[in-house]
Amino acid sequence: MFSRSAVRATTLALFVAAALFQGVVADNAPSSAHLIVHKSVAESQLIIGRNMTIEITLYNAGETTATDVEIDDPGWDTSSFAMLGPSTFAKFASIPPLTKKTHRFVVVPKVAGQFSAGPSLVSYTAAAGHQASGTSNALDPLPILTPLEAKVEVAMKFGSYLTLGFCNNAEEWTKAAIITTVLVGLITVNWIALKGKRAVVEAQRKQAMKSLGINPKDVAVSKKQKKKKK
Repeated sequence: MFSRSAVRATTLALFVAAALFQGVVADNAPSSAHLIVHKSVAESQLIIGRNMTIEITLYNAGETTATDVEIDDPGWDTSSFAMLGPSTFAKFASIPPLTKKTHRFVVVPKVAGQFSAGPSLVSYTAAAGHQASGTSNALDPLPILTPLEAKVEVAMKFGSYLTLGFCNNAEEWTKAAIITTVLVGLITVNWIALKGKRAVVEAQRKQAMKSLGINPKDVAVSKKQKKKKK
């Protein structure tokens, strides 16, 4: 399984490769700057009450320096997120060709559920007298867990290692529990049946001894005495 950081790096590389392949955007001159903006979440797991870091990376795939760069990431609902900062807005004086700048800010989720965010907005001077603007990617839906759900997920991962990957989620653990219960039930029933069968055989043996005029208790006492002599 790939880590979140590896996925972010791969996605950014694809963004850059696509821009270089396509060349410069139609409204920019061939020698102008061209910024590619990629938005991501740093944490691999999002939990209520814990920091969530938004990373916005700007890469200049053009041939000249981008100047007066402004990046903004609006739309954070204060009823769902607490803003720790520093800010969703940032400025960069310049970004030279084939270099990147990253803006980070931290929010804290207040509610559980699926989280998604729209694109970040960027504006900059691409060439002398030429202003450009664009957007980043939107974030795909990500789950925000409660602390209890996070602990359950950790337990599931640990259980997956213990079961060599056979039980990876709650459904598989439920199936495993049912199978285990059935097996234990069958073993218990078999043990009871064997015990009952032995009791029947013992009762038949005692009955046969009585029919021969032998007292089963005397036989038991005789066996004990023989053991003592040994």
